[in-house]
Amino acid sequence: MGLQTAQPSLESCGASAHGSFLLLLLSLGWLLPSRAQAEDSRLGAMTPWLQGTSWDLSWQRPELTVFLSRDRRDTEKKVCPPERKAHAVDENLVLYEEWELEACVDGALLAAQMDLVNMLPFTYQQLGVFKRKLDEFYPQGYPESLIQHLGYFFLELTPADIHKWNVTSLETVKALLQVSKGQKRDGQVAALIARYAAGGGQLDKAALDTLATFSPTYLCFLSPEQLGTVQPSVLWAVRPQHLEACRPPQMHVLYPRAHAAFQNVSRSEYFAKIKPYLGGAPTEDLRALSRQKVNMDMATFKTLQTEAVLPLTIAEVQNLLGPNLVGLKAEEENSPVREWILRQRQDDLDSLGLGLHGGIPNGYLVMDLSFREALSGAARLLGPGPVLTAIPTLLLTLTPK
Repeated sequence: MGLQTAQPSLESCGASAHGSFLLLLLSLGWLLPSRAQAEDSRLGAMTPWLQGTSWDLSWQRPELTVFLSRDRRDTEKKVCPPERKAHAVDENLVLYEEWELEACVDGALLAAQMDLVNMLPFTYQQLGVFKRKLDEFYPQGYPESLIQHLGYFFLELTPADIHKWNVTSLETVKALLQVSKGQKRDGQVAALIARYAAGGGQLDKAALDTLATFSPTYLCFLSPEQLGTVQPSVLWAVRPQHLEACRPPQMHVLYPRAHAAFQNVSRSEYFAKIKPYLGGAPTEDLRALSRQKVNMDMATFKTLQTEAVLPLTIAEVQNLLGPNLVGLKAEEENSPVREWILRQRQDDLDSLGLGLHGGIPNGYLVMDLSFREALSGAARLLGPGPVLTAIPTLLLTLTPK
């Protein structure tokens, strides 16, 4: 009777072999449902299994849906049993212990069947084993033939891994960007763009639009031409650290775009938003900020172009920095403060009371650098005679009053 009453209950389960297999993984905590939901390709492979069973998993406590650590002691010492040697990536590997994967799976097999790796519900620990196997097989970095098929396995990699690559395919870049959306992989995305740009790759509008959904850590890897087409929303998301690696040609593109984008905000909000871009600001815009007495901090002042700072007067720098003027002393040996000091009269610098040194000595005239360049040009054209004639004039110019 016990068997007869139990039989309908078993039949009502209707569990297929695959359903039972997945239930085993879930109950043991080897598989996180949240990971399957986050990765569409793996969800697609698991959905038939989930639909094939009507077992109620509500009895599981939430704490059971964490990964159970597996014993990896003496992993390197274990030898693969001949019958366990993997010749294909299939569902059987999901049940392998980590030591078995280490001993029985080749990096070459994983590289050749990476599409299948993405389709099966491997645990994070198992994927970690696969990554180690691939890293051992490709110590100099993955080839592009493998990169094109990484799919969701891309999420297991670090920026350091990606910086070893050579990426030339725009379609590969776009596919990996799609995989990374919503996964908080800003560092990996920046590394990917860096490697693609290093090979001379150009992003199209679709790729730039996708990039706009990530933190703008990638901006300094884009060419000036590409920076001219990034979405305005990206400019609003920039933080100072995002532009630290940008070169002057890039800042010359970013600054006017940001300046135009932030026009319809209050003065205080404008300065807060424009600060990361001021490395591309011209002298006239710095003078405008000086008139507004924005109290620029020294960290921002150090990012300004030297050519834009040199024409500023003592009073203009005073108004620009406000109470932060005292920071000039600590930076007097660094650019652009050093070059600016060399252009000022020492008595004017002394009036600041900061103990700045290196200005033009009192009583000396400033020799126009354009005169020196013209003199040098005349020497090339006219020979030594005119130079000797000009030397007394030059000496008189440098003579103290």
